[in-house]
Amino acid sequence: MRIFSEAPDRRERRVLVLGTFDGVHRGHQVLLAAGKLLAEDTGSRLMVCTFEPHPLAVLRPKEAPGLLTTWVEKTEKMAALGVDEIRKMAFTQAMADMAPENFLELLRQESLVTGIVAGWNYSFGKSGAGTADTLISDGKVHDYRVVIVPPVRTAEEIISSSAIRRKLMVGDLIGAKEMLGEEYTLRGPVEGGKHLGTKLGAATANIHTEEQKQLPAYGVYACRMAWEDEWRKAVVNIGFQPTLPSGRVTVEAHALEEVPNLYGREVRLRLVQYLRPEVRFDSPEALMSQIRRDGKEAETILGKACQEQY
Repeated sequence: MRIFSEAPDRRERRVLVLGTFDGVHRGHQVLLAAGKLLAEDTGSRLMVCTFEPHPLAVLRPKEAPGLLTTWVEKTEKMAALGVDEIRKMAFTQAMADMAPENFLELLRQESLVTGIVAGWNYSFGKSGAGTADTLISDGKVHDYRVVIVPPVRTAEEIISSSAIRRKLMVGDLIGAKEMLGEEYTLRGPVEGGKHLGTKLGAATANIHTEEQKQLPAYGVYACRMAWEDEWRKAVVNIGFQPTLPSGRVTVEAHALEEVPNLYGREVRLRLVQYLRPEVRFDSPEALMSQIRRDGKEAETILGKACQEQY
């Protein structure tokens, strides 16, 4: 898969799929599938046109959401879904002030556009004035096909990045997974800590996640932990560690199976189920007793989840 930060070769025939694609959730996956079909039908390459950073980080920084997928995670997911190219467009105030017609003209200047795919609620251009109707009209004038994808729903609601964030923020990992199509993942290198877990007999991996990554509700979770292709059952505490505070939000994973020294390695966590909120214990010993109880509960949950999956 090729990633373009500058204008690509205009001679290529392309179907463009437009969107922010945070999470690359099930709704996004339907968009990409529609784009792939149209690309095959028109003999074109499939290109995703997306913005970096998230538009709200420029327009209303204080309201910018946590990201469900980092840039690396987003591109990995898109490659797995068959995307040929990504046009990484820098989102600036000048881009935000561009008239919808000028934005579409820019896209046509960069590619031989044979089709555009967008979601039912996609908006673009100054004040979000560009809509699905704008795309359809432009397609008729400039002779390219336009596919507008209707909302994708669970039984209860429309799937969206915002809805997934809301579920994560209350610890509803099952609801988030239903919308994402997979378990919510955190990843990052293991960094050195205070080594208090080791001294207490519960070695932990302190995982440094990207600052913009959306964390779920603070608390304790059953999860699967991986480095390279090795997966292990684990419990992770996300929050301020009230019993042994470090003064910052941490992501601390405790493997329930033997693992090698992970310092410096990148580790992935697939969050499976919320166990409990963070609690301040009266002593490190009381904390260790609870960690053992958490481990037993996580073993049961993860074992059941594995049986259901396979």
